[in-house]
Amino acid sequence: MSDFSAAPWGDRKPPPWGDHEPPPKRKRYWWRFTLASLIIVAVSAGTTAAAILLYLGDIAHALSHNGVYASKLDRYLAKVPAGAPQNILLIGSDRRENLGEERGRSDTTIIAHLDPEKETISLLSIPRDLKVEIPGYGINKFNAAYTFGGPKLTLQMVKRLTGVPISHFVNIEFLGFQRGVNALGCVYVQVDRRYYHSNVGVPPEEQYSEINIQPGYQKLCGKEALEYVRYRHTDTDIVRSARQQEFLSAARQQVSLEELVLGQNNLIEIFTQYTRSDIHTTRELVEVLDLLVSLRGAAVREVHFPAVLGPSYVYSSEPKIHEAVKELLAGEAKSSEGAAKSSSGSGSHHGKAGGTAKSGQEKPKPKQPQPPQEPPSEGGGLVPAPEAGQLQAEVVRRKTRRFPIYYLSKLAPGSAFDETETYEKVQNPYVYNLRGTDGKRHQAYTMVVQWERPEGISYFGLQGIDGWSNPPLLEHPSLTKTIGGREYEIFTTGGKITYVAWHEGENTYWIYNSLEQALSNEQMMGLARSARRMAPAPVSARHRGASGRARRHR
Repeated sequence: MSDFSAAPWGDRKPPPWGDHEPPPKRKRYWWRFTLASLIIVAVSAGTTAAAILLYLGDIAHALSHNGVYASKLDRYLAKVPAGAPQNILLIGSDRRENLGEERGRSDTTIIAHLDPEKETISLLSIPRDLKVEIPGYGINKFNAAYTFGGPKLTLQMVKRLTGVPISHFVNIEFLGFQRGVNALGCVYVQVDRRYYHSNVGVPPEEQYSEINIQPGYQKLCGKEALEYVRYRHTDTDIVRSARQQEFLSAARQQVSLEELVLGQNNLIEIFTQYTRSDIHTTRELVEVLDLLVSLRGAAVREVHFPAVLGPSYVYSSEPKIHEAVKELLAGEAKSSEGAAKSSSGSGSHHGKAGGTAKSGQEKPKPKQPQPPQEPPSEGGGLVPAPEAGQLQAEVVRRKTRRFPIYYLSKLAPGSAFDETETYEKVQNPYVYNLRGTDGKRHQAYTMVVQWERPEGISYFGLQGIDGWSNPPLLEHPSLTKTIGGREYEIFTTGGKITYVAWHEGENTYWIYNSLEQALSNEQMMGLARSARRMAPAPVSARHRGASGRARRHR
């Protein structure tokens, strides 16, 4: 077999402005949100069942091109009764028509397990660089299967690797992703660190897609969102997969099904033009819609693929993969009322801060996975770092108005506040403004911590926002608990704590775990308890710091 680096599916260097243009026009995209929204809007508007079916028939007609596509995949797809759990394979492909690529590569492969009984959606990403044996082609990277045999061979490989029966297949190409994110009104996401690369002054053979995204909680739209989820040049394949799952989870959590298509008529066009799938009949649409509507308030669980990084490949073993699949398919049963009461400690379960939805917006509460019965309250192996944290807080205070600053007084062993230099200057802590869902601009800051671990570099940190008590990220805590006089909102996925948040008036603060959830639950709670408060600077001091005016996020 020829050397992988010389194979035609190996990475080609794009021009300085990013990926090669023009991108191909294909069929694809946000089918989960779009289709469920159509039936909800139709029903709420009081239309008849016949009108709904006619509308779905129009969509099915627009998707009729998938008929030939589906016929090639039919024998590889599982037949699942209506209303039963389903496994849907989502593929993001990067075929570049102007380079003569017939298929391109599967840049992203995610198994989505939808279980209406347990009311969960679980995601498992298969690393593109996973070392596998492809039938008829020998040892190679997993994403080469799409290059060799398209969706058919990819489905075969997924079944061979995981044993998971796939009931539907959706292929999303990148232009559809960009347009779909924009049509959704963009997505608020916690960016864990600074992402930056410029091709200015870089030899052509070393150039790759440019990116310039600051750290912190912010709204990402089309091109930036694609750059963020695709970025991989200084990250591992595992971190990249975790970032993609985090983005999908954030998008799923904050998009209202009822509001999705109102004023967004181009979503149908995006779906039919930029997605290829086996779904192409009215009956299939109705079955998928029924499942999606039943899961419109479901929790999203991120299942991490067990893998070890090598110089060229990502490695895993059959027993570890089967354990991950078991977690994917098992989901987490709905917690009973008694379990919720027993796990609440001295706090309580609720939705957004204050436990109420905005006036006039009735949103169904998601069915959350059962949280840890009692979250650990002591930090596991943290080390004191009050001086370093205080220096960070002083920088933030000079750039903000009357806004209390919280900072970390403890860190994980081997970690330090990030001082990575960019083309401008050190960007940490980063102080900026962002526009919230309330339409107002809020001052915000983030303190990024870089952690050097044997597995690679991880990033975690602290986020603060002035005057925004209910950002989408914090809508549905798994558990609320009061420790040391401070009420914490604790967010978990797969039993791991991902965020720990608290409020001071309308101001909101939280600790965020690394993308790969490297911090233990004990460490997350320990970091939150270590957060110290610094009072706002006097007016005169703030004026002296005006030269450090906050930057702006969209």
